[in-house]
Amino acid sequence: MTILPLTYFGPINWWSVLSDNADVVFDIYEHYVKQTYRNRCSILSANGILNLSVPVRKTFGNHTAFKDMKVDNSQRWQSIHDKAVMSAYKASPYYDYFIDDIKPIWTKQYEFLIDICLDSIDIISKIKNQRYHYTISDKYLTATTDDTDYRDLDTIPQGNNDRYCQVFSDRYSFITNLSILDRIFNF
Repeated sequence: MTILPLTYFGPINWWSVLSDNADVVFDIYEHYVKQTYRNRCSILSANGILNLSVPVRKTFGNHTAFKDMKVDNSQRWQSIHDKAVMSAYKASPYYDYFIDDIKPIWTKQYEFLIDICLDSIDIISKIKNQRYHYTISDKYLTATTDDTDYRDLDTIPQGNNDRYCQVFSDRYSFITNLSILDRIFNF
């Protein structure tokens, strides 16, 4: 079994693991880990890497399970993300083609972070016309020696990092492992 955390338009290497494994389980009972891709995606803007974060509230303090993380909708995060993505990718080859599929993330009112993450997987599945095989845990998962545990996202292999033309390639060398949005809009 391959254990993955859910992510918000996760990095390309996270998507590679999801694509390459038939037995992926999302552990939604793990304690929420802040400052990770669970509620953040990294895009390439005119000023370099920009981290877009979904603001959250820990329902039960530091021991809040991922499944219980609530979105803090008092902040205008959806408008900020929509404008940042437009600014970063409007000149990309596929922005106009895919943006209408992605925009519902920034218009629907969400209560829980898990729902945003699952919707982002559904959106990317539709865009890529690829079905991903995964299950969602019904308890905290204790990894065995037979399991591959990627809950610490730093343990995910970098993969082959196929290069593609990024919007700001005139300013920056190729930047690997950005959000899947970078690849979708540019590839």
